[in-house]
Amino acid sequence: MSFTKRVSLWVAMLVPPITFYAFLSKSLTSIPFLDDYHAVLGFLLLWKKESGIKHILEILTYQHTDYRLMFENAIFGAQYVILGHTNIKALSILGNLFVIPIFGMLYLIWRECGRPRDYTMLAFVPVSWILFQLQYASALNTAMASLQIIPVILFALLTCFLATKTSTASFLGTLLSLLFCIASSGNGLFMIPIGAVIYLQRRQFKRLAIWCCVSAIACLVYFHGYDYTVEAVHTQVNNNVLSVLEHFSLPYGAAFLGSVAAASNPLPAILFGIVLTIVFIFATRDRLFTQRPALYYSAMFFFVTGIAVSGLRSSLGLVTALGSRYRINSAVLLILLYLYLADKFYGVRIRPWILRLSACVFGVLLIGFNLASDRAGQKLLLTKRNKMEMALLRWERHEPLPPVSASATDDYTAENEKKGFYEPIEPTLSESIQEGIYKVPELPTEH
Repeated sequence: MSFTKRVSLWVAMLVPPITFYAFLSKSLTSIPFLDDYHAVLGFLLLWKKESGIKHILEILTYQHTDYRLMFENAIFGAQYVILGHTNIKALSILGNLFVIPIFGMLYLIWRECGRPRDYTMLAFVPVSWILFQLQYASALNTAMASLQIIPVILFALLTCFLATKTSTASFLGTLLSLLFCIASSGNGLFMIPIGAVIYLQRRQFKRLAIWCCVSAIACLVYFHGYDYTVEAVHTQVNNNVLSVLEHFSLPYGAAFLGSVAAASNPLPAILFGIVLTIVFIFATRDRLFTQRPALYYSAMFFFVTGIAVSGLRSSLGLVTALGSRYRINSAVLLILLYLYLADKFYGVRIRPWILRLSACVFGVLLIGFNLASDRAGQKLLLTKRNKMEMALLRWERHEPLPPVSASATDDYTAENEKKGFYEPIEPTLSESIQEGIYKVPELPTEH
């Protein structure tokens, strides 16, 4: 490959992340949003009253709704120790940056397919356009969500990548990555059976035994003193971790997996989720788990997550499967299965004009997808920030919430405003300000 072509590939790969983070920088805010009040400020209100070993216990046992977010708890506590207060904007930026190592992990998994370097680079360019887009905007520019939803994917990919290595150091890294995965979010627990399958398939029974022991300890820590009634209160339905099978829904799971292909109508997401499932079935038939195990088991993680999510949340309505916050799962699954197809069809002889035409059509669709996603995501983030600023201004002025009207049938920000999602949560905010944990930023007086 010539120098010019190589530079062109790098430019094509770098454009999406540059625009991605440029858009995010324009909608950053220091105002807590919804879960941030309990997960960050509520956590730190307890943190300030405790010391020593109790800080470690709080990191391990503090429960936000149905999650124990130990990874981000440690980050919140460390930031408070360093700064003496919390910085919501800095936490949001840190969470946003975790998309970059996910991109790196996807490249390492793809590189293991062993294709020529030029093809490896060329085929990887679309990954950048699929990953660095704002369909999952609600998982970004927030302190709590960005440090939960994004890191768990990173550590799941890392666990699958390291689990296929033979060295002792890699195995120790796999165990550590598993613990970080579980500490990041509850669906990190799904890596336990996936890892067991990996070691069973590879007949590494000694490692399987160690894996099971470490997993058992991790589960004991995670569920010690766990409040199983919180999820029922949070969702207003009897839908907790013990009732997954009762509410299991194939359409909901398919919509969750295929959500990257839909806007507000679940049907395209369900159809695309079925397509992704069929591709995964073909990958299983091709025994991808023996040829490219890291790629195969990384994809399996998202299918297991989709099944579990359907069991937990299907009773809330099919449209909730399209939630922006969780669309990164669909995007990464799409990338993994695309890489499987790119590997499978390498070397297939196609007439040059058909290849060029297909590449042009694929490129146009990819760019259109990225631009449309960025446009919608940026609008969502800017609208959310605007509503949060107005809500905090009303709080400072002791003004009531004005009447809310939706600008369109799919105006979800208006629906969220009706539910009070953008409003400061009391007494958490006042107590955090009084304790010096949170400082109210200067706000524009006009919108």
